[in-house]
Amino acid sequence: PTPTPTPTPTPTPTPTPTPTPTPTPTPTPKSLTIYRGGSGGEVGSKTKKSAELNFSPAATNRNLKLWVFDPENSNKSLNSPGIFYKRDDGDWTWAGSNLDGTVYVNLPEGSYIFDTVEPNQNTQKYKRKTYSLVIDSKLVPKISGLIANSQGIFTVTIDLQVGLPLFQPKNVCQLRSQDGSSTLNNGFPRSSERLRDTGEIRALIIPVDFPDVIGSGNPAEVYHDMATSMDEFFKKMSDNRVSFSFQIFPTYLRLNFKSDEFGLGRWNSGNSFGYYKAAIDAADPFIDFSKFDVVYILSPRSIPWSSIAYGPAFPVRVETDDGWISNGTFSGADAYQRILGADWKWMAHETGHLFGLHDLYTSGSQKPTYGEWDLMSNNFSTRAIELNSWNRYVTNWLSDSQIDCLDKATIGTAALTRVLIPLSSNNLGQKAQFVKLSDSKILVVEYRKNGGFDILPAGNEGVLIYTVDMTVATMKGGWSVQRRPGSTNQDFLDAALRAGDKITVEGIEIEVVNTSEISATLQVRKS
Repeated sequence: PTPTPTPTPTPTPTPTPTPTPTPTPTPTPKSLTIYRGGSGGEVGSKTKKSAELNFSPAATNRNLKLWVFDPENSNKSLNSPGIFYKRDDGDWTWAGSNLDGTVYVNLPEGSYIFDTVEPNQNTQKYKRKTYSLVIDSKLVPKISGLIANSQGIFTVTIDLQVGLPLFQPKNVCQLRSQDGSSTLNNGFPRSSERLRDTGEIRALIIPVDFPDVIGSGNPAEVYHDMATSMDEFFKKMSDNRVSFSFQIFPTYLRLNFKSDEFGLGRWNSGNSFGYYKAAIDAADPFIDFSKFDVVYILSPRSIPWSSIAYGPAFPVRVETDDGWISNGTFSGADAYQRILGADWKWMAHETGHLFGLHDLYTSGSQKPTYGEWDLMSNNFSTRAIELNSWNRYVTNWLSDSQIDCLDKATIGTAALTRVLIPLSSNNLGQKAQFVKLSDSKILVVEYRKNGGFDILPAGNEGVLIYTVDMTVATMKGGWSVQRRPGSTNQDFLDAALRAGDKITVEGIEIEVVNTSEISATLQVRKS
């Protein structure tokens, strides 16, 4: 028989290898530069011993005993009329001085601040000095950075005004600030103690926490985006004239008091200066403050509203072992609320004050006068937050080639045509029209379009017109938006003029002839 052939073996299939997935790289955390500079001056060197008096002061059984001396002669009384003092979120109280320059007050346990007051209302020469005071459970007073003399008297003083830089207006629109403030300005010139308007600003972040609110995460990573986003904002606003170089203390600095110690659980309440000073004092042994232009005390992102609700700016002098800090702020819960960009916007708003800028919102029962057209008006807005043209001009961030200046006194009935480019634009061109209305009031015209940091729906874009009164203090309504016909929104969102609109402001008529994506043409004349 024919043999049965051996079957051809079925080849063993070659296994298809399972591809090894390429691992997704773990993103490198963004981190701020760590401060490694160590302490500066001798620790505790800022603490001073009160001088012995060269006279016998009147006897008293009150627990706080002060003598106010002349900053130009420490052996001489300033002849101050007295002090204003305030407990946490209480009201300011007046305490008059005695004939020998002493001030005696009886205070219960608590945290206080007090201001020494200038003699004869001489605010041209003197600037009130703020002290931080604690009355302990035994009713013994303790003033930060100062030890009482052998008679139990604290010798305190006042600050001399820092002379404003020599200033010669370049045009009639460069109006002088006349609001009485030595720290903020709505006109010219800027205080020499405010942050520089060009170059690199050396910024220090001190992350702090509390026994009852403990910080989490690596602070250099936690606060990175907050700091760098603020830096980008001011680079844009200044046309790259200014930038911030940040360093951060490497760990949370544990403060030796609970988070609600200073009564800051409501807006504008409590002893904010006392808290700021206490945080600076706690950091002083570890930091050389002379290396920095501005200091940010940042609480944990979990800080409760009931502990620290808000964070103000301090454009004031605070003494450290390394000299003065003239610019700083601290954060509260409002910086970390669930609003897009809330943290860096809060930081930028308070830094605006450290450049000398006013709050443009009003407080209390006073109606709004400006609305949401600047970060200094509503720092948590998600709409138009670019600094307006007047704020940029007084901070030297608009050059004279980017503005035009007219004087009401010389404007006639013949139309003057001007072409504005959007304020947020990076292009060359005129960004603002100024009209001097008087020696204390300016009229400002600018074109606001969606772009840059401004997020504006088409219906709200247009030519924004407002006045600034140099005599009105911050938050008092000195900035006033002029409405287009038919505008009713309480936040002035619909106030910008559109093509064909015209309004008259104090005898000056402004008409918007046309608008486009790149420019707005307007005419200015005497009405």
